[in-house]
Amino acid sequence: MASFIQDTLAQIPGIDPRVNQRMQFFSGMNDGPAKTAARITGVTQEPHAKDDSPIYTGNFGQPIPDPCHSLNIGGIPYQGDALLLEKQQAFDRMKITERIVHPCGSSAFGYFQVNQDVSHLTKAAFLQPGKRTPVYSRFSTVTYGREFPDSARNPRGFATKFYTEEGNYDLVGLNFPVFFVRDPFMGPDNIRSQQRHPKSFLLDYNAWFDYLANVPESQHAGLMLLSDHATPVGWRFMSGYGVHTFRWVNKEGSYVFVKYHWISKQGVKQWSHDEATRVCGEDPDYSKRDLFEHIEKGGDARWTMMVQVMQPEQIASINFDPFEPTKIWPRSQFPMQEVGELVLNRNPEDYFRDVEQAAFSPGSLVPGIEASPDPLLQWRMFFYRDAQYHRLGSANIHQIPVNCPFMAKFHSPDNYNGTMRIDGNTGGKPYYFPNSYHNQKPTTGGTPGFLPSAAETPMQVANHVVSRIGHYLHEGKPSEYDQVRELYNRVLSVEERENLHRNTARLLKHAEPIVQKNYLIQQCAIMREYAEAIYDLLPEHEGYSFKDIEAGAPMAHMVHKNPQFVSDQGKTFMGMPVRAMTIA
Repeated sequence: MASFIQDTLAQIPGIDPRVNQRMQFFSGMNDGPAKTAARITGVTQEPHAKDDSPIYTGNFGQPIPDPCHSLNIGGIPYQGDALLLEKQQAFDRMKITERIVHPCGSSAFGYFQVNQDVSHLTKAAFLQPGKRTPVYSRFSTVTYGREFPDSARNPRGFATKFYTEEGNYDLVGLNFPVFFVRDPFMGPDNIRSQQRHPKSFLLDYNAWFDYLANVPESQHAGLMLLSDHATPVGWRFMSGYGVHTFRWVNKEGSYVFVKYHWISKQGVKQWSHDEATRVCGEDPDYSKRDLFEHIEKGGDARWTMMVQVMQPEQIASINFDPFEPTKIWPRSQFPMQEVGELVLNRNPEDYFRDVEQAAFSPGSLVPGIEASPDPLLQWRMFFYRDAQYHRLGSANIHQIPVNCPFMAKFHSPDNYNGTMRIDGNTGGKPYYFPNSYHNQKPTTGGTPGFLPSAAETPMQVANHVVSRIGHYLHEGKPSEYDQVRELYNRVLSVEERENLHRNTARLLKHAEPIVQKNYLIQQCAIMREYAEAIYDLLPEHEGYSFKDIEAGAPMAHMVHKNPQFVSDQGKTFMGMPVRAMTIA
């Protein structure tokens, strides 16, 4: 009788016959990305998912009879074995395209808690007083492959995804406060110079130093790369920086410029070169292991978000370019202000799904946070997203749980179709604009409308002339070295400077003599003592002397700078309020 009732109910429309299936994990296929995202971030208090199926199956549910024997004819595998074919085909495709940059890394989930009132500076919902927002942070080395030791000399990525009610906000940065270049045309070259040689596939220190020798504005980040800042003790004991300048806009439409800082509450610790080399050999996954095991044992990792704030009116009175990613804002002029605390306390459930497929973009902004006129940031807002679409094979990466804007109040993309599209797609709404059906105002009672109040705040950008002439304040000028000279001479301790000299010399010795000379010319332009200390540690000086280095230093700021494209002081500066413009 029970079987008869069950069979009868299964034939009645509206009755779900999959009771047993829904009592299982069922590979998570009964859960959409938002439900999964809520679980893995800890927003819903559920334990990590575990497979509770009584048997193994193929991808399409066929039971697997045995794990060790394929169908065969006289011992030769039979191509009619669909399970064997599927297993090999899936294995052949199990790795996705590696990230071009930041390939080696690991992540954790947690939350961001606002503990200071910055509502007068930004209308961003997640930055309002007392607000707590689920987050996901990924840490990484930047230039070498995903199997490279994560304690090796390299910049570190520090990216945080805030799952806000207004959509996902990605704050993408480094453990350096500065970057190597400021013009997007030079971005790929910078990364290539720190990757493996395409012919030999060996680490190419000649390319490292040759690039630094020919890009004056790279010296700030270059010093940090060769100091102990580039070998932090894992992810937990390093601070992070947004690098770029952003705009915060308040409810009245006024804006300020900000620089983000993540200050480690664990303190900052760094390996010496020798210590990092030893750790790379003993445990190439040290950083990943340290964070994972610390959280797995019940610990957490914390950072304080600090910002520096600049009023647009202050731009005219400063002597540096506030939109330059190769420059910092002096803290004496623009003091640090606390905003809140980042707490990471939950490990991913699955590395491939939750880490390898995570995607970040500086273009993932929310109302109240906008881009500045930093050219490199403006370009990154496009190409980060494009790189992830290529790497993950779809423009629908928002359906991967870790990328899902599951906390957003509303979600109705005006994009549709494409690979991996498994949600409601158009949801029955018009798929073209304008049309006669969409509402002029936001509504849940019919076809969605638009939100004019989310429009970006107007801002003056330079002189509105299309050309390749730069708008960089320090380009082609000796002031290029002012900040890095300050870093070397005042910020670094005597011990840190000595480590910098040794770290540089032990790698620079692998570069060719012309590269050594040109690199040391750049350092001599910063400080004669800096270049001389490295020079004295090199085992050979083939074909050049320190007098040659001194002779080249006075014009080091003009290396590979074409005066035709160098900015002049008569250009209108970027980033000023529209109301400050003079109408002729």
